[in-house]
Formats: sequence, C-alpha cells, structure tokens
Amino acid sequence: METSAGDQDLVEVMKRYFAVKAEVEEIKLRLETARRESGEEIEAFYNPRSNLSHAADIIRSHALKQEMARLMEWAETWGRQSLALNEA
Repeated sequence: METSAGDQDLVEVMKRYFAVKAEVEEIKLRLETARRESGEEIEAFYNPRSNLSHAADIIRSHALKQEMARLMEWAETWGRQSLALNEA
C-alpha cells in the first residue's frame, strides 16, 4: 500500500498529537498528586500566578493542550479535504 505525502504528513501529525497527549497526562498526574497532597482547592492550585512552585507545569500543560487542539484541527481539515476529493 502506497502512502501519499499528505497521508505521511497526517501520520506525523497524529504521532505528535499522541506524544503531546501523553506528556499532558503525565503533567496532569504530577500536578493532581501535588494538589491532593497540599489539600488546596482546584481553582487556587491551578492558578500559575499564585502557585509559583508549579507554575511552569501549569503553563506547559496549557501550551500543550493548545498544541493538541491545533494538531487535531489540522487533521480534521485534512480529513474534510480527503472526503471532498473522494466525493468529487
């Protein structure tokens, strides 16, 4: 089975998506463990301005989630274009 350059691009995008997702899950687990241990409320703990000791992880998590959204948007656009070509 041959894959086109566009198909290979999609594979690379999805590989990146799942790598980013795994990193987000790792950070989330680390943060949630720390939050439970501290006994802080969710809203206070996840505020990077008031939680300086975990601010880098909180900010990184937000950035990674934005990247996931962009990657999925790219994949959805690719899928719609592929469907349109198949219907034509």
